[in-house]
Amino acid sequence: MIILSMGLLILDLMFTLAGDLPPPRRDADYPPAYALEFMQQPHRECVAETGVSEAAIKRFSDVEIFDDDEKLKCYMGCLFVKAGVSDGNGDLHLGKVLELIPKEFEDIALKMGSRCLKPKGKTPCERAFWFNKCWKLADPVHYYLA
Repeated sequence: MIILSMGLLILDLMFTLAGDLPPPRRDADYPPAYALEFMQQPHRECVAETGVSEAAIKRFSDVEIFDDDEKLKCYMGCLFVKAGVSDGNGDLHLGKVLELIPKEFEDIALKMGSRCLKPKGKTPCERAFWFNKCWKLADPVHYYLA
């Protein structure tokens, strides 16, 4: 556990010192169109419920990690609930997340998620943000926020 926490801290520090994360993969095949389509309805509902801006979602997904937008954090939590992978307390059920991952992306998801098992945060929004930040730090190339 200590090694995992230290590894995340070192990874976070490396990216902070480097200034920028590697650019995300955005091409005709990634993120997969079917995944984006699957998330359209939850996306619309969560934008309406939280009031988050599309610019904030895109900025976190494609540009940089920032933690000063409570609406964005709650949007992330809302997506988890709408996708059926989290309960109202903000507890993420990783087995359910893996059930949604297509076979061709399973290895990427497992590598990304293996570093992100012990969320921090007092609220469901904070914990959802923690997972998204951890996943983005673990694999900034393949991470995307729909």
